[in-house]
Amino acid sequence: MIHRAETLYACCLAASYEGHKEASGNFFINSVMANASKMHEAKELNEAIRLLIDICGGFVADMPSDKDFSNAEVGPLLKKYMKGASGVPVENRIKMYRLAEKIALESADSVSDIHGGGSAEAHRLTIIRSVDLEKKKKAARRLAGIEE
Repeated sequence: MIHRAETLYACCLAASYEGHKEASGNFFINSVMANASKMHEAKELNEAIRLLIDICGGFVADMPSDKDFSNAEVGPLLKKYMKGASGVPVENRIKMYRLAEKIALESADSVSDIHGGGSAEAHRLTIIRSVDLEKKKKAARRLAGIEE
């Protein structure tokens, strides 16, 4: 999950770094890199959420309620069996599971990450229209040892 987050951060930095300033003073990011970042983010955030669910197991969907934890009879048993590493209060573990629950199940981000800012095809078209495809083909031929 860390490498996904850092890769997306690097993509965003690159899009800014490779941008340009217009005569008006406005700064424009590199649209190819920005659109590639968006496409990568749409895929990778969902994979990060999948990994989060895998790490948390069933607690993401089946976490006892706050009412259960407050119950005089059941609460102490839940806290006993929810205990993790020594030195870490069970309440902190429960809070982390609640955060995972919200990220994984209660967010509309999964949809907006895929379709926010336009469809994946719109991003692909922007990339194709903006990139110097002939330059890339020429580089591929050169790397393959094909003489022109």
